[in-house]
Amino acid sequence: MKRDSIDFFLIPDAHLAIDARLCMWARWVRVRPAGWQTHPMFRQYRSHAWQWEAPIVQMPINTLQAHATEKAVAALPDKNRDAIRWSYVFPSNPAGMARRLAVTREGLLALVNDGRTMLINRTKKD
Repeated sequence: MKRDSIDFFLIPDAHLAIDARLCMWARWVRVRPAGWQTHPMFRQYRSHAWQWEAPIVQMPINTLQAHATEKAVAALPDKNRDAIRWSYVFPSNPAGMARRLAVTREGLLALVNDGRTMLINRTKKD
């Protein structure tokens, strides 16, 4: 039995603005590994391989907007909040997240889209 594939990366046109805001929020919220995972002998080591790669220029994060987005996401219903956090901050296997939320993969996509719509409605004044 073959399952229909679901594209979790397809963003509806109505959600493009909130998607950009959520991507910036995810950059602000995401926890990055620190130097404590490195052996003390190599903590100050710096590779010079970076000089051969093109620099990655990212837009600076608007921390006030990211904080307001965090408050709006935290106020969402539980399943929508968990689906939004899964989609933007902790992307992993959709089947596992769907199982954790007790929905199908189509239901997970609906939770993410509904969560974005709720955030659009809750952040209209920003």
